[in-house]
Amino acid sequence: MQKPHQGRVEAAVIAHLSDSHTRLFHVENHLFNGLFALLFWPALFAPVRGAFFHPFQNGPADLYRPGFIDSRADWLTEGFAHLTNASYKAVIWARYQEKYGLSCSFIHWPSLSEELLSLALAAIPAAHLKAVFEYLLLDLRHHRKGMPDLIEVNIKQQSYRLLEVKGPGDRLQDHQQLWIQTMLQQGLPVSLYQVSWQS
Repeated sequence: MQKPHQGRVEAAVIAHLSDSHTRLFHVENHLFNGLFALLFWPALFAPVRGAFFHPFQNGPADLYRPGFIDSRADWLTEGFAHLTNASYKAVIWARYQEKYGLSCSFIHWPSLSEELLSLALAAIPAAHLKAVFEYLLLDLRHHRKGMPDLIEVNIKQQSYRLLEVKGPGDRLQDHQQLWIQTMLQQGLPVSLYQVSWQS
């Protein structure tokens, strides 16, 4: 690949792989964390005693405490139920419209455009989202990081793959390896894209 005069390696890969049927987005941790927050918004902002002390919190105070999941079991079950009955797309879109711009520790709004949301929901199967969200919930503090850099969406086929991009001399970190291993085990299309520059 030709080394660009400026910009990050991810941008060079996006330019290299994009064509009329293929759209790529630099999503890193923003896409799946954002989808998780939109689907499970009622759980994240549930009126659990001691979770909120002022109206401007971007998440519950007990987010990383052991009892977080047990205290929100009903809301979490409801969220996963949407994935099994195909209502999750409508729920996520409705929350996106309703909550856009509100402070949430799992969402970086500028990185979650309507185009990305539309293409991702069309291409990523519910079973893949379920697998990602279940792994995320195993350790919210640590698993919310290390997700692949890019998502590549084939618009014509409504298919996708995830790419972890590494430039010359860069290597996978432990949390990135764990995400890739987990995704491969669950059948998600994820690849390591090792870049070398043409002389």
